[in-house]
Amino acid sequence: MQYVGTSKIGRLSAKKDKIYAQIRLPPQLTDTIGEVADIFETEHNGKRAFLLVTDQSMLDNNTVLQHDEKVVKLYHENDIESRISALENSINEMKSLIFQNKSNLKAQSIKKTENKAPESGFEPESEPRQGSMIGHYTTRAA
Repeated sequence: MQYVGTSKIGRLSAKKDKIYAQIRLPPQLTDTIGEVADIFETEHNGKRAFLLVTDQSMLDNNTVLQHDEKVVKLYHENDIESRISALENSINEMKSLIFQNKSNLKAQSIKKTENKAPESGFEPESEPRQGSMIGHYTTRAA
């Protein structure tokens, strides 16, 4: 790998609610303008690193660019195993919470049906209510 230059990461607001990080490449790299680059996030010497890869081939001075294995390798195999293990644990935890929630809901619905009094049908009143209308007259207790 070859050091190219230093640049400050800037800010670009293309839309009102969208903010992008922007990197300016040094002037000697104007031949990359308009190229599409794949961006990889990795680690180099314990620091966050980004690798930009374009379709442009490297045939200058009959040299071939050899990528440093530490930079190109995105994740260490042990890291992948630990991430998969963490995902499996999270899935199992979510499953147990879902099953626990289902059993709680089922228990609550059983309690509701046990505590509910049987509904009776319509029963007419034995005496009319005070102030009820009978014909055109109202009956009230004096």
